[in-house]
Amino acid sequence: MQHIRNIETDQSKRDARWNAVRTLADCDAYMAADAQRSGALGFENMNSPRNTIKGPSFMRGYRHSVEGHYRYARQIMKITDEDQLYA
Repeated sequence: MQHIRNIETDQSKRDARWNAVRTLADCDAYMAADAQRSGALGFENMNSPRNTIKGPSFMRGYRHSVEGHYRYARQIMKITDEDQLYA
Protein backbone atom coordinates (compact mmCIF):
# COMPACT_ATOMS: atom_id res chain seq x y z
CA MET A 1 0.00 0.00 0.00
CA GLN A 2 2.84 2.38 0.81
CA HIS A 3 4.98 3.51 -2.12
CA ILE A 4 7.71 4.97 0.08
CA ARG A 5 9.29 2.75 2.69
CA ASN A 6 9.09 3.49 6.41
CA ILE A 7 6.19 5.92 5.98
CA GLU A 8 3.21 5.03 8.15
CA THR A 9 0.00 6.94 8.50
CA ASP A 10 -2.57 6.61 11.27
CA GLN A 11 -4.87 4.89 8.78
CA SER A 12 -2.26 2.30 7.79
CA LYS A 13 -1.51 1.58 11.47
CA ARG A 14 -5.23 1.05 12.16
CA ASP A 15 -5.53 -1.19 9.11
CA ALA A 16 -2.58 -3.29 10.30
CA ARG A 17 -4.15 -3.65 13.76
CA TRP A 18 -7.51 -4.56 12.22
CA ASN A 19 -5.93 -7.14 9.93
CA ALA A 20 -4.16 -8.69 12.94
CA VAL A 21 -7.48 -9.37 14.71
CA ARG A 22 -8.03 -13.10 15.22
CA THR A 23 -10.62 -13.40 18.00
CA LEU A 24 -13.73 -11.54 19.14
CA ALA A 25 -11.77 -10.18 22.12
CA ASP A 26 -9.25 -8.66 19.70
CA CYS A 27 -12.13 -7.16 17.73
CA ASP A 28 -13.61 -5.66 20.91
CA ALA A 29 -10.26 -4.17 21.88
CA TYR A 30 -9.83 -2.63 18.42
CA MET A 31 -13.36 -1.21 18.36
CA ALA A 32 -13.04 0.22 21.89
CA ALA A 33 -9.74 1.91 21.03
CA ASP A 34 -11.18 3.33 17.81
CA ALA A 35 -14.29 4.63 19.60
CA GLN A 36 -12.13 6.29 22.26
CA ARG A 37 -9.94 7.83 19.55
CA SER A 38 -13.00 9.23 17.77
CA GLY A 39 -14.39 10.59 21.03
CA ALA A 40 -11.07 12.21 21.92
CA LEU A 41 -10.82 13.90 18.51
CA GLY A 42 -14.38 15.15 18.83
CA PHE A 43 -13.77 16.44 22.35
CA GLU A 44 -10.62 18.20 21.18
CA ASN A 45 -12.48 19.97 18.36
CA MET A 46 -15.59 20.77 20.38
CA ASN A 47 -14.49 24.26 21.38
CA SER A 48 -12.76 25.18 18.13
CA PRO A 49 -13.94 28.51 16.69
CA ARG A 50 -15.50 26.87 13.63
CA ASN A 51 -17.85 24.87 15.87
CA THR A 52 -18.69 27.41 18.56
CA ILE A 53 -20.31 29.82 16.07
CA LYS A 54 -22.81 27.23 14.84
CA GLY A 55 -25.22 27.64 17.71
CA PRO A 56 -26.57 25.73 20.72
CA SER A 57 -28.52 23.14 18.72
CA PHE A 58 -25.40 22.08 16.81
CA MET A 59 -23.36 21.93 20.02
CA ARG A 60 -25.95 19.70 21.72
CA GLY A 61 -25.77 17.27 18.80
CA TYR A 62 -21.99 17.43 18.68
CA ARG A 63 -21.73 16.82 22.44
CA HIS A 64 -24.14 13.91 22.16
CA SER A 65 -22.03 12.39 19.38
CA VAL A 66 -18.83 12.65 21.45
CA GLU A 67 -20.57 11.16 24.48
CA GLY A 68 -21.86 8.35 22.26
CA HIS A 69 -18.33 7.40 21.21
CA TYR A 70 -17.20 7.19 24.83
CA ARG A 71 -20.38 5.35 25.85
CA TYR A 72 -19.82 2.79 23.08
CA ALA A 73 -16.20 2.25 24.16
CA ARG A 74 -17.25 1.78 27.79
CA GLN A 75 -19.99 -0.66 26.73
CA ILE A 76 -17.49 -2.76 24.76
CA MET A 77 -15.04 -2.79 27.69
CA LYS A 78 -17.92 -3.58 30.10
CA ILE A 79 -17.20 -0.56 32.29
CA THR A 80 -20.11 0.66 34.39
CA ASP A 81 -20.64 3.99 36.12
CA GLU A 82 -19.74 2.34 39.44
CA ASP A 83 -16.36 1.30 37.98
CA GLN A 84 -15.43 4.85 37.05
CA LEU A 85 -13.18 6.84 39.34
CA TYR A 86 -13.58 10.60 39.23
CA ALA A 87 -10.96 12.96 40.57
